[in-house]
Amino acid sequence: MRNKFLLICVCLLTSAFAIHAQGQIQGSNLMEYQLGNIPNQKPAYQSSLFDQLDLSYRFKSFGLDTRIEQYYPSFGEDIDYTRVSQFKFQYKSDFLDVELGNIYASFGRGLLMRTYEIPGSIWETRGYRVRYGFYRDLLGAAVTMKYNHGEVKLIRGEVLDVTLPPTLSKDIDRRPDLIEGIQGSYRLGHHSLGLIYMRHHSESQSTIDADPDRYLSVFYDGVLFDNFSIYGEMAKKLYDDVSIGDFSDEAAYGGYVGVNFYLGNFGVSLEYKDYHNFSLGTGINDPPTLVKEHSYRLLNRSTHIPSLTDESGYQVEVYYTMENGSIVTLNTSRASNQITDDNQPVFQEYFAEYQFNPLETLSAKIFADYAIDPLNNEDNRYAAGTYLDVSHSKLTSTLEFEWQYIERLDDKFSNLYAAYTLSNPSSYSVSLVMEWTADPNQFAQDTDTFNYYPAVVGSYRPNSKNIITLFAGKRRGGPACNSGVCYNVLDFEGVELRLNTRF
Repeated sequence: MRNKFLLICVCLLTSAFAIHAQGQIQGSNLMEYQLGNIPNQKPAYQSSLFDQLDLSYRFKSFGLDTRIEQYYPSFGEDIDYTRVSQFKFQYKSDFLDVELGNIYASFGRGLLMRTYEIPGSIWETRGYRVRYGFYRDLLGAAVTMKYNHGEVKLIRGEVLDVTLPPTLSKDIDRRPDLIEGIQGSYRLGHHSLGLIYMRHHSESQSTIDADPDRYLSVFYDGVLFDNFSIYGEMAKKLYDDVSIGDFSDEAAYGGYVGVNFYLGNFGVSLEYKDYHNFSLGTGINDPPTLVKEHSYRLLNRSTHIPSLTDESGYQVEVYYTMENGSIVTLNTSRASNQITDDNQPVFQEYFAEYQFNPLETLSAKIFADYAIDPLNNEDNRYAAGTYLDVSHSKLTSTLEFEWQYIERLDDKFSNLYAAYTLSNPSSYSVSLVMEWTADPNQFAQDTDTFNYYPAVVGSYRPNSKNIITLFAGKRRGGPACNSGVCYNVLDFEGVELRLNTRF
């Protein structure tokens, strides 16, 4: 009833603004229809419709934003919904920025708190089978004040646990974490020094009146030379009986340092992390991962996910741009975990990529990767592949091929990914996709020796504001990482139609 009332209010409010048209109204809509199911589940074909409408109104320094989500499946009980999932008021000037409602905010680089949204991503788990937008927002307020070289940010609100669907009963709190904090910083030339203090209330605390956890963080962000920049942050949980300088096993802290340097066509970035007892609440913090987030399909699925219980390590990336435009990129990362005194797995990855243009109409990328991933019991993981772009008179052909070989305990198997895409970048594209795997974890039956995922993907852009995408076939799920956030995607077999609209 409450959501329906809010929905009516939003529609009336939007209509009123449209009639008077004193400001600017913009919006976007994502509609997705699916006919199919998780492979090998019955019935093979069931349908669902998900829609996400975003509306924003701007008038001078004021703004209103809202999101309405709807889900109508042909299966399940009490898992359909229509709701106003976000609503925000904003006032913004050169001195003051005020946000009330569902907001996205962070402290520093996310060691203490970071909310996010992965645009276009729809979240669904095998247990709930409810589809909804994939984002972690904060319901509350954020105020940012700027004066001369100083900036103060105040944030208070409840953080959404994105793993819980909106159809759960009201007895289950989807926002079990309440944070309140202040971040102050002062910039002098190219140097900025900041301090963060945050309190965290969680339902997991033993009593409702329990004192909140308290955290303190200090950070530096500066450019030491024209071609040399550095960011460092140290965050620590405050205890009454533990010194702030105590970094023993009982302490909780997170540290991050990143350095970027370039000279001519040569560049390098160095990063170091040390996280200990620093997994906060239901995952309200999201510090830098220091693992390369690959655009290649098979490598992205194998991205290492840091454990904030105890992980330290580094990432180094070097690139060099040649006179002919070719680019060489080398990357390595290492993450050490301490589960027990006798169990201290170490993740390592080595990656190399070469981008070049062998012909005027041909651009190419080749890559090779090797990793040791003991947290997934993968003693050795090899990968290689190539992407080729061929320009025709009005069209472009793209050929993708990736190969991966994994040694996991007693299993040794390969994964293959191949795709061919013919596209007119401003109008349409058609892709033929095939994935093949001999991974025993992907077999439908014990007697299987391989599994495969054929698909056809087409997109059509009738104008600059509308995109229609059609998927037909079988899609392999698994981990997917985007903008430093990793989440799990379910397998799917059937037909999927998406319509993205802006207005």
